[in-house]
Amino acid sequence: MSVKQITLGFGVLLAILSHSGLVLGAAGSWSTKYQLPQEDSGVRLEQPVSVAVDHQNQRYYVVDAAKGQLVSFDKAGGFLAAFNAGGELQRPVAVAKTSGGSLWVIERSINKLLYINPKQQKVRKFAPKYPDGTEVFLSRLALDRQDRLFVLDRMKGAVLLLDDSLEISQVYAGGSTTHGFVDFKLQQGELWALDALDHTLYRFDLSGTVTKKLKLSGLEFPTAFEVDNAGSFYLLDRHAGTVVVYGMNGMRSYDFLGKGKWSGQLWNATDLLFDWEGRLCVVDEGNGRVEVLTR
Repeated sequence: MSVKQITLGFGVLLAILSHSGLVLGAAGSWSTKYQLPQEDSGVRLEQPVSVAVDHQNQRYYVVDAAKGQLVSFDKAGGFLAAFNAGGELQRPVAVAKTSGGSLWVIERSINKLLYINPKQQKVRKFAPKYPDGTEVFLSRLALDRQDRLFVLDRMKGAVLLLDDSLEISQVYAGGSTTHGFVDFKLQQGELWALDALDHTLYRFDLSGTVTKKLKLSGLEFPTAFEVDNAGSFYLLDRHAGTVVVYGMNGMRSYDFLGKGKWSGQLWNATDLLFDWEGRLCVVDEGNGRVEVLTR
C-alpha cells in the first residue's frame, strides 16, 4: 500500500516523539534488516546525510538535506512523518534528540543551531562563536547522557563542548600534527575523533587530553565511524563503498558492503550509527536510503 508523504507540523511531531541480501565479512556476516524508507512505502529520500536514534522510544530520524526535513521511522522501519519545523528547515545536516524530547538541528543554510521544542511549538536559533568572535562552522553534533551538547567545527576540524549558554567550554583538537577531524563519537565517558586524511583515530578524556592514537591501514577516504560496545571500530570508506572493522588495537579485522546501486551496496555514504539493538545504520546519500544491518 502506498503511503502519501506529507510535511507535518509540530502537533504531529509531538505525537510521534511520545531487495535485501547477505553481506559477508571475514569475521561473520551482516544482512540488511530493512531499509529506510522501505521500498514499498511510497516514501523517497532525496539526500539523506545523517541519522539519529531515539533509544527510549525506538525511533529513527533521518536528515534529508535536499528536501529540508527530518523523516522519522518506527522500530520496524515503517514511515511515520516528514517534519520541517514550520518551514524553518531549509538544509539541515544533523540532528540529536534530548532526553526531554526536544531536538537540536544544524541548519547549514544559515550556519546555526536550531533548538526545536515540539511541546511549546517553538524554534530558537543560535550561532556559537569562539571567544575572539570567530564563527563556528557547524558540521556534526551529539549529546551525552547528561544532554551536554558537542559540535564539530568543519573549518577548524575541532570538536567543541558547549555549556548551557552555548559558550565553548572545552575544545578537542589534535594539534599541529593533525589535518582536522571529520567525525566524532562519545563512548563510555570518552570522546573519539577521526582525522580522515591521516587515517587516525584520537581518543580524548573529557578534559580535552589526548589519551590514545590509532593509525589505521587499508582505507581510501574514511568519512565517518562508529564504536561498538566491545571496543571495535567501524570505518566508513566513502570512496570504496565499504565499512572496514578494526579491533581495539587498531588492527584491521574485516570489511563488508561494496560500491554500487544494489541493496547491500553503497554510493557516497556519509554516516554510521548503531541503534538500540546494536544494528548498524549506514546512511547512503547516493542511493537515497539508510541500510539497517544486523548479524
